[in-house]
Amino acid sequence: MPPDPDPTPIGLRRATLADGPRIEALVREGGGLDRNSAYLYLIMCRDFAETCWVAEGPRGAAGPLLGFVMGYRPPTRPEAAFVWQVAVSPAARGQGLAGRLLDAFVTGAEGASVLEATVTPSNTASRRLFEGFARRHDARLAIEPDLPAELFADGHEREDRFRIGPLRSQP
Repeated sequence: MPPDPDPTPIGLRRATLADGPRIEALVREGGGLDRNSAYLYLIMCRDFAETCWVAEGPRGAAGPLLGFVMGYRPPTRPEAAFVWQVAVSPAARGQGLAGRLLDAFVTGAEGASVLEATVTPSNTASRRLFEGFARRHDARLAIEPDLPAELFADGHEREDRFRIGPLRSQP
């Protein structure tokens, strides 16, 4: 029998409403991400499923939630697909899963030619993730200040906008 071309037993699929609580639990338990309301995760999984993906294992069966990416298409920038959050559980890190989730996200955002996200200056892991995505897709990466710290009431760092593109159309 030939070897499986993708030996990783992790499957990716579009999120469903039932994934909202699982995503919220991963954010709550994993730390590192800004925690949003359970309601937001439900609405994102229901109304923006084309740009919300989950990773679970093993492939072909419902397994533990290993990661997710969620975002949307900004109405004022129709060429863009904006990443709201991306996370991988500690148990699944180091396997390139976040990159695979971003690839699925862009594929689901049909017609998008640019990937956008905002990242704080101290979030080295996310900065590396998006820099790596730009390299893999041979796309230009522009980084500029976006949301100033003084707009956040809780001492949050500023958010820099990462804009990656143009992206080649997906096969």
